[in-house]
Amino acid sequence: AVKMRSVLVQTLVLQRGKVLLGRWRPGSGPFEGRLSGLIGSVQVPAGQSPPSPEVAGAAACSQLLGPRFRVDPRRLRRRGLFHFEERDATHGAAVALGERYSEHQLVLRLNPEEEAAHGFEPQATETFEPMGWFAPGEIPYDMMPEDDKVWYERVLFGDQRLRGTFAFEGTRLVEHALEEVTPEEGLCDLDKDCVSASSSYPERSDVNSAQPALLLHNPGCSKSRALHEALTSRGVHVVERHYLEDPLTLSELETLAARLSVAAAPSSTVSAAKDLCRDEELASSSSEEMVLEALALRPELLQRPVLIRGRRAAFGRPQPEDAMRIL
Repeated sequence: AVKMRSVLVQTLVLQRGKVLLGRWRPGSGPFEGRLSGLIGSVQVPAGQSPPSPEVAGAAACSQLLGPRFRVDPRRLRRRGLFHFEERDATHGAAVALGERYSEHQLVLRLNPEEEAAHGFEPQATETFEPMGWFAPGEIPYDMMPEDDKVWYERVLFGDQRLRGTFAFEGTRLVEHALEEVTPEEGLCDLDKDCVSASSSYPERSDVNSAQPALLLHNPGCSKSRALHEALTSRGVHVVERHYLEDPLTLSELETLAARLSVAAAPSSTVSAAKDLCRDEELASSSSEEMVLEALALRPELLQRPVLIRGRRAAFGRPQPEDAMRIL
């Protein structure tokens, strides 16, 4: 038999500074009787990659709260990746999920104008009953899994990105370790193609190919083609990502904006997030958060080209040389 592993995805929905929590009904699985965010579970064959956390999270939202609660996966932000160990092999969590499993934490921020008519009306289902919206200081941790008290407010109200491990004996948390992830590192897969390309050419040791650069490329754009040609002429090992065909997720856009800020001049006061948007009216009239959401939904608005290497990024405009400073 093929060995399977469990990957959980919890979506935490925020509106006006409050988080939506619900109670798991009797017979609903390892969390029955307790409160949590919207948790979905995916069984993944050993050695295979799980589906996108955003896609799995959006599907779980509709399964738990009914079809009227529609979530666009492109609006979900990755804020945590935790690995769990259940040391009591007889406990329901170990039986249902395995003694070791992982869980992604996603955040969905609703806009103030998003009311029930816009598709965000939670309804009770056979497995999950929404209990309401909870502000800081109101969250009933005594009715929730014990790890939630350790990280919920850091993610929800501190906007931190966290990575960590939790060990349980039954429902009792016995050990944990957490680390904060910087915005420029992120919890997304922005560097995955560069990592794959680097491992594919272990024999290459020249300076320009020691670490592949990622080019967010639009072949139809003259500036993008010019940067591509300049990189090729200098022998820079480049991985191309055609962002119109393979759009960046919201979490990847957040990471990209942070890397642009790292590489910006110390005197710069320009918002990197807004600088990513080609629509000047949208950028000037919207918050950084809303600009990045718009780019996730409409990748054609992304300013190009963008070159990324390591934890830094730069635009290849007005001249290709403007991006070369990060090499």
